[in-house]
Amino acid sequence: MIKWLPAVILLALIPLTGLSQSLDKILLLDSRTGYTTNSYLNPMLSEWNRDMNTGYSTLTPMGNIFLSSGNFSSDLTAGASYSKFLDDNDDWSSLFMLLNSNYRLNDRFSAGIETGGSYYSTLVDRSILWIQPVLSFSPSLFTKINLKAGSSFRKESGDIDTESSGFEQFNNYSIEFETWPTFKWQLRAGIFGDLDNPAESLGARISSDFNISRNWNLNLRTGLERYRFQIVTDGGGGGGFPPVGGPGNEDTKEDEADILFRGSAGIKYQVNPTLEMSVNTDYLNYLSTITEESVSDIHASIGFRVTLFNSNRHTSGANVELSQNGSQTILLNLKYSGDGQLYIVGDFNDWEKPGIPLSKQRKSRFVAQLSLEAGAYEYKILLIEDGEEKWLELSEDTFTVSDGFGGENGLIFID
Repeated sequence: MIKWLPAVILLALIPLTGLSQSLDKILLLDSRTGYTTNSYLNPMLSEWNRDMNTGYSTLTPMGNIFLSSGNFSSDLTAGASYSKFLDDNDDWSSLFMLLNSNYRLNDRFSAGIETGGSYYSTLVDRSILWIQPVLSFSPSLFTKINLKAGSSFRKESGDIDTESSGFEQFNNYSIEFETWPTFKWQLRAGIFGDLDNPAESLGARISSDFNISRNWNLNLRTGLERYRFQIVTDGGGGGGFPPVGGPGNEDTKEDEADILFRGSAGIKYQVNPTLEMSVNTDYLNYLSTITEESVSDIHASIGFRVTLFNSNRHTSGANVELSQNGSQTILLNLKYSGDGQLYIVGDFNDWEKPGIPLSKQRKSRFVAQLSLEAGAYEYKILLIEDGEEKWLELSEDTFTVSDGFGGENGLIFID
């Protein structure tokens, strides 16, 4: 199945062929050490196995490429992972790849496709491929709704001794809601399930991210998964002799379910632009309505992520300072070291390029004055140098929001 993945990726990237105006690349090395009582809580495998009650260490090199041109964008992530355990469990090795491609239809709607695949080698070899179309609706600047539906394919091959193997297909759907109640708080919620039996395997999840400060981030997750099925019991029988008759065999149907509740918390600290530290904890409770069995599992880990290469780091970031002069006038003060002419483009001019020019006041200092009505406005800084156009990256000190294509827009807010 994994051999299909390059063809899917190629098709998703066709709209960008020969059109790309933006290319960002990043290379990361992720290291994580932890302890778990169930491998289902290990984010790199997620296979139910309560016998793996042990500590582990995982090393994951990965890379990301982001391409964009006009209304098209594509985001590709690929990497490998190796895990070693403190007991006698076999080591894990894996390869994975994820691709998101998107086309902005208008200011409210966008359509795209998400696909990915992975291959794991443990006691058995497991490969997974999934693909799903995505339709997104943004009713406001800080809110987005995603509708997803698609299929995933799983193949598992055992060793020579067990001679076990299997192939499964799952047809899934999800409805996701994302919003920013405040500039530092992001909230996500969603429901998901099986398209073949929507009500029998319904799950829900909620997550929240808090940007405590520039360097600290707190995330909380909770979710409930329900796998419903029926057990049919033969009532036996007997029945009377004709012509009297009597009760015949009666089947009894009982609705049962396996229920999983999961909660997690994590905190990240950005030490510097190249090093990030994180601590994560997970709790899982399993309940069977058949046996009334209830078991709990835990997982805790500490991780380090090193940025080995980041193409964005080789360009000077623009530090934008905004001040309100009067009720509807914004003074934009931009610090930038570089050549070329700068322009500001955004909602206020319908994103028409080149936009409003910025005047250079002194070395590394550019200014512009905007007269705007009350509201929120997204913007970008356009650099034109030697006839070439390029969106300027904004510095970490500038308040930004996602542009929906893997990049960022600056934000002006007038109350």
